Amino acid sequence: MIAIGVALVCGCVRQDSTHPTDDILKEVIGTEVIGGKYNLTLVDTNITIGNRSSSMKMISYVKDGEVVEPDMMLPDSVRPGLDWISENTHEDEIVFCWWDYGHMIRAYAEREPVLDAPSREILVTTVAKHIGKSPDEIECPDCVSHDVIQDVARALLAEDSKMLLDVMNDYGARVFYVQNSDLSKSFAFYVSIGEEPKEPDSEEFLGTIAGRAANGQEIEGLELVYSDEITQIYLPED
Repeated sequence: MIAIGVALVCGCVRQDSTHPTDDILKEVIGTEVIGGKYNLTLVDTNITIGNRSSSMKMISYVKDGEVVEPDMMLPDSVRPGLDWISENTHEDEIVFCWWDYGHMIRAYAEREPVLDAPSREILVTTVAKHIGKSPDEIECPDCVSHDVIQDVARALLAEDSKMLLDVMNDYGARVFYVQNSDLSKSFAFYVSIGEEPKEPDSEEFLGTIAGRAANGQEIEGLELVYSDEITQIYLPED
Protein backbone atom coordinates (compact mmCIF):
# COMPACT_ATOMS: atom_id res chain seq x y z
CA MET A 1 0.00 0.00 0.00
CA ILE A 2 2.93 2.34 0.58
CA ALA A 3 3.72 2.36 -3.14
CA ILE A 4 0.32 3.81 -4.00
CA GLY A 5 0.88 6.47 -1.36
CA VAL A 6 4.19 7.37 -2.98
CA ALA A 7 2.61 7.55 -6.42
CA LEU A 8 -0.11 9.81 -5.10
CA VAL A 9 2.36 12.14 -3.46
CA CYS A 10 4.52 12.24 -6.59
CA GLY A 11 1.61 13.65 -8.55
CA CYS A 12 0.04 10.72 -10.37
CA VAL A 13 -3.12 11.43 -8.37
CA ARG A 14 -3.36 14.28 -5.91
CA GLN A 15 -4.09 13.10 -2.39
CA ASP A 16 -5.70 15.36 0.19
CA SER A 17 -3.53 15.10 3.29
CA THR A 18 -6.67 14.71 5.42
CA HIS A 19 -7.14 11.22 3.99
CA PRO A 20 -4.62 8.67 5.30
CA THR A 21 -3.57 5.61 3.33
CA ASP A 22 -6.20 3.48 5.11
CA ASP A 23 -8.89 5.53 3.31
CA ILE A 24 -7.73 4.31 -0.11
CA LEU A 25 -10.37 2.03 -1.65
CA LYS A 26 -9.50 -0.19 -4.62
CA GLU A 27 -11.95 -1.93 -6.94
CA VAL A 28 -10.84 -4.19 -9.81
CA ILE A 29 -12.85 -3.42 -12.93
CA GLY A 30 -10.95 -5.45 -15.53
CA THR A 31 -7.66 -7.05 -16.56
CA GLU A 32 -5.36 -7.04 -19.58
CA VAL A 33 -3.03 -10.00 -19.98
CA ILE A 34 0.29 -8.94 -21.56
CA GLY A 35 2.16 -12.19 -20.86
CA GLY A 36 5.81 -12.34 -21.81
CA LYS A 37 8.78 -13.39 -19.72
CA TYR A 38 7.17 -12.24 -16.48
CA ASN A 39 3.55 -13.17 -17.21
CA LEU A 40 2.55 -9.53 -16.91
CA THR A 41 -1.08 -8.71 -16.22
CA LEU A 42 -2.45 -5.18 -15.97
CA VAL A 43 -5.23 -4.93 -13.42
CA ASP A 44 -7.58 -2.06 -14.28
CA THR A 45 -8.35 -0.68 -10.83
CA ASN A 46 -10.61 2.11 -9.70
CA ILE A 47 -8.90 3.88 -6.79
CA THR A 48 -10.94 6.15 -4.53
CA ILE A 49 -9.51 8.52 -1.94
CA GLY A 50 -12.19 10.45 -0.10
CA ASN A 51 -14.41 11.85 -2.85
CA ARG A 52 -11.82 11.51 -5.61
CA SER A 53 -11.54 8.52 -7.94
CA SER A 54 -9.21 7.53 -10.74
CA SER A 55 -8.76 4.42 -12.87
CA MET A 56 -5.24 3.01 -13.04
CA LYS A 57 -3.69 -0.01 -14.72
CA MET A 58 -1.79 -1.69 -11.90
CA ILE A 59 1.12 -4.05 -12.53
CA SER A 60 1.03 -7.73 -11.53
CA TYR A 61 3.75 -10.13 -12.68
CA VAL A 62 5.68 -13.25 -11.73
CA LYS A 63 9.37 -13.20 -10.83
CA ASP A 64 11.30 -16.21 -9.51
CA GLY A 65 8.03 -18.09 -9.09
CA GLU A 66 6.48 -15.39 -6.90
CA VAL A 67 3.65 -13.02 -7.81
CA VAL A 68 4.79 -9.41 -7.60
CA GLU A 69 2.10 -6.78 -7.07
CA PRO A 70 3.97 -3.56 -6.30
CA ASP A 71 0.96 -1.19 -6.36
CA MET A 72 2.57 0.56 -9.30
CA MET A 73 0.80 1.60 -12.50
CA LEU A 74 1.58 1.25 -16.19
CA PRO A 75 -0.15 4.01 -18.17
CA ASP A 76 -0.68 3.40 -21.89
CA SER A 77 1.30 6.56 -22.61
CA VAL A 78 4.59 5.03 -21.44
CA ARG A 79 4.35 1.86 -23.51
CA PRO A 80 5.99 3.25 -26.69
CA GLY A 81 9.18 4.11 -24.80
CA LEU A 82 9.25 0.73 -23.08
CA ASP A 83 8.61 -0.95 -26.43
CA TRP A 84 11.69 0.84 -27.80
CA ILE A 85 13.82 -0.56 -24.98
CA SER A 86 12.46 -4.06 -25.52
CA GLU A 87 13.02 -3.95 -29.28
CA ASN A 88 16.36 -2.13 -29.42
CA THR A 89 18.47 -3.27 -26.48
CA HIS A 90 20.05 -6.55 -25.44
CA GLU A 91 18.17 -8.84 -23.07
CA ASP A 92 20.83 -8.39 -20.40
CA GLU A 93 20.88 -4.59 -20.50
CA ILE A 94 20.46 -2.76 -17.18
CA VAL A 95 18.40 0.43 -17.16
CA PHE A 96 19.39 3.44 -15.06
CA CYS A 97 16.32 5.25 -13.75
CA TRP A 98 14.56 6.55 -10.66
CA TRP A 99 12.85 3.81 -8.68
CA ASP A 100 9.27 4.70 -9.76
CA TYR A 101 9.86 3.13 -13.17
CA GLY A 102 11.63 -0.06 -12.10
CA HIS A 103 8.73 -2.51 -12.12
CA MET A 104 7.35 -1.35 -15.47
CA ILE A 105 10.81 -1.62 -17.04
CA ARG A 106 11.24 -5.17 -15.73
CA ALA A 107 7.71 -6.49 -16.25
CA TYR A 108 6.90 -4.83 -19.59
CA ALA A 109 10.23 -4.05 -21.30
CA GLU A 110 11.83 -7.16 -19.75
CA ARG A 111 15.03 -5.38 -18.77
CA GLU A 112 16.47 -5.12 -15.29
CA PRO A 113 16.36 -1.68 -13.61
CA VAL A 114 18.98 -0.33 -11.24
CA LEU A 115 16.12 0.48 -8.82
CA ASP A 116 12.59 -0.82 -8.38
CA ALA A 117 11.83 0.41 -4.84
CA PRO A 118 12.57 3.33 -2.55
CA SER A 119 14.63 3.21 0.61
CA ARG A 120 12.91 3.39 3.96
CA GLU A 121 14.70 6.69 4.60
CA ILE A 122 13.19 8.31 1.51
CA LEU A 123 9.70 7.10 2.42
CA VAL A 124 10.00 8.54 5.90
CA THR A 125 11.28 11.90 4.71
CA THR A 126 9.04 12.46 1.66
CA VAL A 127 5.90 10.42 2.14
CA ALA A 128 5.01 9.58 5.75
CA LYS A 129 3.52 12.94 6.67
CA HIS A 130 1.44 13.03 3.48
CA ILE A 131 -0.28 9.69 4.05
CA GLY A 132 -1.19 10.11 7.70
CA LYS A 133 1.44 7.78 9.14
CA SER A 134 4.29 8.31 11.57
CA PRO A 135 7.78 7.11 10.59
CA ASP A 136 7.41 4.14 12.95
CA GLU A 137 4.36 2.97 11.01
CA ILE A 138 6.14 2.84 7.66
CA GLU A 139 6.53 -0.75 6.50
CA CYS A 140 8.65 -1.44 3.46
CA PRO A 141 9.92 -5.03 3.26
CA ASP A 142 11.15 -4.53 -0.31
CA CYS A 143 12.97 -1.26 0.32
CA VAL A 144 16.49 -0.91 -1.08
CA SER A 145 19.63 0.46 0.49
CA HIS A 146 19.58 4.23 0.90
CA ASP A 147 23.13 4.28 -0.47
CA VAL A 148 21.78 3.17 -3.86
CA ILE A 149 19.04 5.81 -3.77
CA GLN A 150 21.67 8.46 -3.01
CA ASP A 151 23.96 7.26 -5.80
CA VAL A 152 21.16 7.58 -8.34
CA ALA A 153 19.96 10.92 -6.96
CA ARG A 154 23.46 12.44 -7.05
CA ALA A 155 23.90 11.30 -10.64
CA LEU A 156 20.55 12.81 -11.63
CA LEU A 157 21.37 16.09 -9.91
CA ALA A 158 24.90 16.36 -11.28
CA GLU A 159 25.68 19.09 -13.79
CA ASP A 160 28.57 17.12 -15.28
CA SER A 161 27.61 14.03 -17.26
CA LYS A 162 30.83 12.34 -16.13
CA MET A 163 29.26 11.61 -12.74
CA LEU A 164 26.21 10.10 -14.39
CA LEU A 165 28.32 7.93 -16.68
CA ASP A 166 30.54 6.83 -13.79
CA VAL A 167 27.56 5.82 -11.64
CA MET A 168 25.89 4.06 -14.59
CA ASN A 169 29.13 2.16 -15.14
CA ASP A 170 29.32 1.25 -11.44
CA TYR A 171 25.87 -0.37 -11.71
CA GLY A 172 26.50 -1.95 -15.11
CA ALA A 173 23.83 0.20 -16.79
CA ARG A 174 23.94 1.47 -20.37
CA VAL A 175 20.34 2.64 -20.85
CA PHE A 176 19.36 5.95 -19.21
CA TYR A 177 15.57 6.20 -18.86
CA VAL A 178 13.82 9.45 -17.96
CA GLN A 179 10.22 10.64 -17.90
CA ASN A 180 9.15 14.26 -17.91
CA SER A 181 7.45 13.52 -14.57
CA ASP A 182 10.97 13.53 -13.09
CA LEU A 183 10.57 17.30 -13.06
CA SER A 184 7.83 17.06 -10.44
CA LYS A 185 9.64 14.28 -8.56
CA SER A 186 12.88 16.21 -8.29
CA PHE A 187 12.16 17.21 -4.68
CA ALA A 188 12.76 13.59 -3.68
CA PHE A 189 16.18 13.60 -5.38
CA TYR A 190 17.27 16.56 -3.27
CA VAL A 191 15.77 15.32 -0.02
CA SER A 192 17.43 11.92 -0.40
CA ILE A 193 20.88 13.53 -0.36
CA GLY A 194 20.04 16.01 2.37
CA GLU A 195 19.75 19.12 0.21
CA GLU A 196 17.06 21.75 0.06
CA PRO A 197 14.76 21.00 -2.92
CA LYS A 198 14.91 23.39 -5.86
CA GLU A 199 11.85 24.38 -7.84
CA PRO A 200 11.49 22.12 -10.92
CA ASP A 201 11.38 25.18 -13.18
CA SER A 202 14.37 26.84 -11.53
CA GLU A 203 17.52 27.52 -13.51
CA GLU A 204 19.52 25.51 -10.98
CA PHE A 205 17.47 22.33 -11.39
CA LEU A 206 17.03 22.68 -15.16
CA GLY A 207 20.82 22.71 -15.45
CA THR A 208 21.12 19.26 -13.85
CA ILE A 209 21.25 15.98 -15.74
CA ALA A 210 17.66 15.20 -14.69
CA GLY A 211 16.39 18.62 -15.71
CA ARG A 212 18.09 18.52 -19.10
CA ALA A 213 17.17 14.90 -19.80
CA ALA A 214 13.51 15.36 -18.88
CA ASN A 215 13.42 18.09 -21.52
CA GLY A 216 15.21 15.96 -24.12
CA GLN A 217 18.28 18.17 -24.22
CA GLU A 218 21.80 17.24 -25.23
CA ILE A 219 23.94 15.52 -22.60
CA GLU A 220 27.65 15.19 -23.26
CA GLY A 221 28.72 11.57 -23.74
CA LEU A 222 25.17 10.36 -24.30
CA GLU A 223 22.96 10.13 -27.36
CA LEU A 224 19.22 10.75 -27.22
CA VAL A 225 17.93 7.66 -29.04
CA TYR A 226 14.22 7.92 -28.24
CA SER A 227 11.91 10.76 -27.27
CA ASP A 228 8.16 11.30 -27.06
CA GLU A 229 5.86 13.49 -24.98
CA ILE A 230 6.48 11.31 -21.90
CA THR A 231 9.79 9.50 -22.21
CA GLN A 232 13.41 10.19 -23.10
CA ILE A 233 15.99 7.42 -23.52
CA TYR A 234 19.74 7.93 -23.81
CA LEU A 235 22.59 5.56 -24.61
CA PRO A 236 26.33 6.20 -24.23
CA GLU A 237 27.94 7.52 -27.39
CA ASP A 238 30.14 5.04 -29.20
